[in-house]
Amino acid sequence: MANSVERLRVGLLVGAGLLVLVVAAFLGYAHYRAHRFVQGLPGRLGMDIRQETNAFTYSQTVEGRTIFTIHAAKAVQRNDNKVTLHDVAIVLYGRGGDRADKISGDEFEYDPGAQVMRAVGEVQIDLAAPAAADAKGKMDYAAGKTGAGGAASARMIHVKTRGLVFAQKLGEAATQEEIEFSSGGVTGHAKGAEYSSDTGVLELESAVEMTGLDGWQPVALTANHAELDRNKNLVTLAHARYRATGEVKGARTVEAEMVRVHLRTDGTSGTDGVKRTDGTVERVEGEGGVRLIDAVGAEVTAARGQVEMSGSNQPKTMLLTGGVRLVDQEALREAQGQAGEARAGFDTRGRVEQVVLTNAVQVQERVRATASAGWSEREVAGQRVELSMVPEGTKQTILHEVRASGGARMMASIPAKTGAKGGGSNAMRGDVLTAEFGERDGKAELRKVDGAGHTVLRRVSEAGAEDVSSGKTLTALFRGVAGTGVKAADAASKEVAGRVELVTAVQDGGVKIVHKGAADATTGAVAEEEASAKTAAYDAGVDEVTLTGGVQVSDAGSVLWADKVVARRGVGEATATGAVKASYLEVRTGAAKSPGGEPVHLTAARAEMAKATGVATFFGGEGRKARMWQGASQVEAPEIVFEQKARRVVARSAETGAGGAAAKTGPEEVRAVFVGGAGAGKKVSVVRVDSREMTYVDEARRADFSGGVKVQSTDGTMEGTAAQVFLKAAAGAAGQAGSSALFGGSVDKVVATGGIVIQQPGHKATGEKVVYTAGDGMFVLTGGPGAPPKVVDAERGTLSGDTLRLHAGDNSVVVLSDAAGKQRVDTETQVKKR
Repeated sequence: MANSVERLRVGLLVGAGLLVLVVAAFLGYAHYRAHRFVQGLPGRLGMDIRQETNAFTYSQTVEGRTIFTIHAAKAVQRNDNKVTLHDVAIVLYGRGGDRADKISGDEFEYDPGAQVMRAVGEVQIDLAAPAAADAKGKMDYAAGKTGAGGAASARMIHVKTRGLVFAQKLGEAATQEEIEFSSGGVTGHAKGAEYSSDTGVLELESAVEMTGLDGWQPVALTANHAELDRNKNLVTLAHARYRATGEVKGARTVEAEMVRVHLRTDGTSGTDGVKRTDGTVERVEGEGGVRLIDAVGAEVTAARGQVEMSGSNQPKTMLLTGGVRLVDQEALREAQGQAGEARAGFDTRGRVEQVVLTNAVQVQERVRATASAGWSEREVAGQRVELSMVPEGTKQTILHEVRASGGARMMASIPAKTGAKGGGSNAMRGDVLTAEFGERDGKAELRKVDGAGHTVLRRVSEAGAEDVSSGKTLTALFRGVAGTGVKAADAASKEVAGRVELVTAVQDGGVKIVHKGAADATTGAVAEEEASAKTAAYDAGVDEVTLTGGVQVSDAGSVLWADKVVARRGVGEATATGAVKASYLEVRTGAAKSPGGEPVHLTAARAEMAKATGVATFFGGEGRKARMWQGASQVEAPEIVFEQKARRVVARSAETGAGGAAAKTGPEEVRAVFVGGAGAGKKVSVVRVDSREMTYVDEARRADFSGGVKVQSTDGTMEGTAAQVFLKAAAGAAGQAGSSALFGGSVDKVVATGGIVIQQPGHKATGEKVVYTAGDGMFVLTGGPGAPPKVVDAERGTLSGDTLRLHAGDNSVVVLSDAAGKQRVDTETQVKKR
């Protein structure tokens, strides 16, 4: 952008100054002075001349000051009453006597009747020479014996033309011949000229061309037509074109259909009331297709342009209006831009220090390190874009800050490295975006972007994953991509040399994020996730997003709430802390695997989740367990692992302690409650299991408990070392089994082993294994080798056998015996209910 602004102002200013130097300083002034001399020529020559006079010199003096000096080798009074002067030199002196303008030619003809003076042949005019010291020196200079002041002046302006005609009645001087001029290395010519003393306007009719040097660079200015309005101190050019060529800056061109150059006045006026110019440019205006082209083909166009100049001939401000356009096409750089208006401010050295673009501003640029490398793209847009520059050396400035407002947009991307899938990009939007730049290798490098008001950050990874976040404020930090000074062999780094990448980004104030993962290589499916929080922070170094303050994260099958969530995008993992809540939608079985049914809910103090495996681990906090439930069924434990894809749940008594050992504290650390059978005409079945660890596999509809268990139901209490709980499939909408509710359906049976103790009203039974069927309230108890099961009744004593059947419905006990494989004996004892 800084280079574009610098290109925008070149040439137009220098061209205007050159035009004024050539047109205003000598042609206009010379013709004006010649006109004043010619008006009084008849009286000065004397109408009484009737003969040929050889070699005369005449000076007119007023109040001791020489006004003009005329020298002619011969004056001839012709029979037609015309006067012919041969070898004529006319010298006109400035008011202070410090400047002399000399008009000379081989022959002049004056017609006193028509009051017309005509130069026959070539006329030469030398302007702005220092005057001679005394009267004799002035007369000698007019006679051609010596230069003004005895020496030539480097500031002298030389003009040569033919066929100069002055009409005294009309106050006009004109020529249709070629006009040539030169001064200080500047040369030029035009075709035809006309000057009017009444209007003070000098016109160069056509083919205006000037060449010279701007510093060390050759420059050329052309125009179809030029006018100098002496009264208004205004120079006007039609279809003007300025071009500078040279090895230092290359070729530069400025064009416009119409250019107006306003000359600065020195505060004084002549006897005719016209304000005098001090010879410097005050303002340059261009309109009708203003066009600026630099050495490499970058082109800026606008309908109108204006430049304000300082007294030291340096630009102060510049204004381009009416559809400003920028186009730049190079092998390693392409740029295009547009704005309704462009303003630039300059420092005292004429260096750009501020640029303001307004009205639908958009500037796009892409660059690459080599012809075979990928493109790195940048963009800035908004209703208003302000650029601030700081000095870089003595001749140029470098971009320091860009401020975009009114629907502001900024974008930066880097190409993919060799072998990578694609390049990444970072795009930002907001009511106001402010970008800060630093210097690197003499160029501006993006360092920071601050956004305010409806900010949006869009990040696309090289793998194709996309994150779009919105919030009130945004702060993004950038750094240069490794590549500067790398070895030639490091081709991947060289491809992105000099580019920038996002380091960190922080967004605040009602942040919302939409994350789309990379497309699946096989199916093309794209996983999508949404999140909201008070604040979001992104760390590119570890590809990590941290959400804080009322966090909510959701995808197609789950919703997570927490005080804080840290998502590691690169590995697909996340950690949630502080008042963690989660809900997982069930998936129906069958052909239509759509979400439905009762969701699974979890609460915890902390959670860890892995997207790739679909495994989430929930941890309890101080004095508080993690809890998982679906409908009325639930699990509580210090740690719950939910494997959503496998539909598997693991509940543990505690996290792994030091040395890898599990810190288990007791059978009641893990508690599972299974509720089923609710509904009209159905018995509600409630089974509660306490243990140290539980593993539930939904495919088998089985929960395994270990580490000491306690099973409680309305039919009694069982205690043992381990237990298995089998669940029935929950009834569907039509009352049929088949719903895939994770904990849906009532308990079918419980199998407990190891030191079994059964407590029922009125008796207690012990054994090694028990099978409990919830449907009929039956407990089938067996013992181990040499330790048969037994039941102790408070009223009837102890009963024992190979197998005991305890029926909760009528509180009966059935003893089954099989002594040494002999005939089986069934004994049934009725125990009185309390």
